[in-house]
Amino acid sequence: MKPQGPAGPAEQGSAAPQRTCVACRRTRPQAELLRLTRKTGGGWELTGPGARRLPGRGFYLCADNPACWNEKKLRRTFGAAAPALAGQLTQAQADQPATEAPHSQLSGPARL
Repeated sequence: MKPQGPAGPAEQGSAAPQRTCVACRRTRPQAELLRLTRKTGGGWELTGPGARRLPGRGFYLCADNPACWNEKKLRRTFGAAAPALAGQLTQAQADQPATEAPHSQLSGPARL
């Protein structure tokens, strides 16, 4: 039998999937994060919180914290592609209506 934590048995089984933001390293529910998915031909595809996930290598960023889209914070994961990716993330968020979850393709120089 597994030992029960402080939350008790009722809350342990109902936890949402947790993911870590690659910029600030905070662990949050998956539904609160943006996901960047590596495309086969190069570049990235952005899916918003709660949107259906795409297959492939993905990285998560806080959806409600634009500081996580900062070039310096992205450099740890994306290296030299961070400046272009930061600009594309900011632009993609600015182009989205407030009620719509972001979903866009990011391509060009932001490739690993």
